[in-house]
Amino acid sequence: MAHALEEGLALLRRRGTVSAVLALSLAVPLSLAGFTTSLGLWSRPFVALENKASVVRVLLHPRMDAGQRRNWINEQARLHQDWTLSEVDREALEERLKVWFPYLEDLLEGENAIELPTLVEVKAGVPEEVSVLTEGPAVIAVGPTSSIDRVLGLVARTATWLLGCISAILLASAFSLVATWIHLEVYRHADEITIMRLVGATESAIRSPFVVAALIPGICAGFAASVGTWYLVRMVAVAAEAVGLSPPAFPVWLPAVEIGIGVILPVVAALLTMARHARVGDAE
Repeated sequence: MAHALEEGLALLRRRGTVSAVLALSLAVPLSLAGFTTSLGLWSRPFVALENKASVVRVLLHPRMDAGQRRNWINEQARLHQDWTLSEVDREALEERLKVWFPYLEDLLEGENAIELPTLVEVKAGVPEEVSVLTEGPAVIAVGPTSSIDRVLGLVARTATWLLGCISAILLASAFSLVATWIHLEVYRHADEITIMRLVGATESAIRSPFVVAALIPGICAGFAASVGTWYLVRMVAVAAEAVGLSPPAFPVWLPAVEIGIGVILPVVAALLTMARHARVGDAE
């Protein structure tokens, strides 16, 4: 073990620039993956809103009597079975208008009160489809069919998937970089490896310095990724608090996962590369 550690450190010292590049190539995607995980946990309530049914307000012609309104609502419910239609009574509508537009209060009360149109709320899974109601004579206006909740859900889901894919691609690239580096180092030390095999050294003794050389940058990358993830999450938390949203949390278990992946990924790359070289050497 002492020999493996000494030789591995010597290899890292001789290839200091490459070691730093390896650590950085692992730290960046690990930090991004950790940030994506934190962001995904925080944005799950927003993602759930993407498929949430939205409410669209529809104004009916004020000359329609109660029977005509009831028939119209029943007809739309029959034609669009995935919709839920409900009529807002005049008192509730007046209260809403007084809150939204206080200057209308004088027009809504007294003997000369204005005649209000009937407000119908349509809950639909695809709010854009409600705009078809404007084609009928009973409807004088349809409210906004774009839902802020749905937009937030779509943006949150897209951002999570995009960052996750980028993290996976960068991690795969880091894996390939470690494997390529180990491959080149094995060729540089081919004569030494051949001599060690001739004198009876075990494969584990031959491989261990290269594994150590890949392990140490991985450990450094895991710690650096934890700090980077914490900083990114903190930046998002400050921005979220500024707009009145609950800030994302930095999971306490995330550093352990990042360090674990930082250790496992380069070690696996080194072991697979060394095993492939061992098979080639046996074949020769």
